[in-house]
Amino acid sequence: MKTTKQILFAALITLFGNTFIFAQVAIGLKAGANFGNVHTTEALSDLTPDFKYATGAVAGAVAEISFGKYFAVQPELNWVQKGFRFSESIDIPVGKIDIPAGVEAVIRTNYLELPLLAKVKIGNDIVQGYAVLGPSVGYAMSGKLITRTRFLFEFDPIRTDLNFDNLDYNRFEVAAVGGLGLQVNFNGGKWFADARYTQGLTELYNFPIVNEQIKNRGIALSTGIMIDLGDSPSKKKAAVRRPLARR
Repeated sequence: MKTTKQILFAALITLFGNTFIFAQVAIGLKAGANFGNVHTTEALSDLTPDFKYATGAVAGAVAEISFGKYFAVQPELNWVQKGFRFSESIDIPVGKIDIPAGVEAVIRTNYLELPLLAKVKIGNDIVQGYAVLGPSVGYAMSGKLITRTRFLFEFDPIRTDLNFDNLDYNRFEVAAVGGLGLQVNFNGGKWFADARYTQGLTELYNFPIVNEQIKNRGIALSTGIMIDLGDSPSKKKAAVRRPLARR
């Protein structure tokens, strides 16, 4: 039995070892914008203001491990600004004139994320379309509340650091990621651009009285460049044997 397990283990190591040997690896950088919002239940939406998309930044490092021409695994390490915004407006009567006033608040949270995506490509050797799908884990590093008040004119924004511990905010997040993109291959590298939708699966807050939950969601647009680390052995040309010169 022990010998059988050793043989199976050696076979698996050999299989995965050969797979990665024949895989082509590229690494690069990406940057773009993330349009974040939150998902709430219908009951909670009736109790809170309308949450709207808040624009943030996204940047990171990306690797593509290609297994053939049409399939790859794409791990990433990203910094993403998530959040949402909402506003409330009122009219303040001054004499016979109603003066509009209000406040807008933006919650902006900085996340460190690790997506692991399966990537399926179609096209030719130069231009390819692709789809990505997979899980992502994230950690909320810091956050700010940005408020702007308006009465006759708009005041300077007030920025307040968020204390996640006092807010009982769940820093760890698991999410599902899916997207579509375009990739252009050139000698030694590739340029890419894609659009992704991310849906958080873990709750950020839990409202115990009404037992309602709130989760992150967002749309990210990004572009970047990857550099090939080397051709796979299958792409390397075999050495050409030259006939020996006759004496």
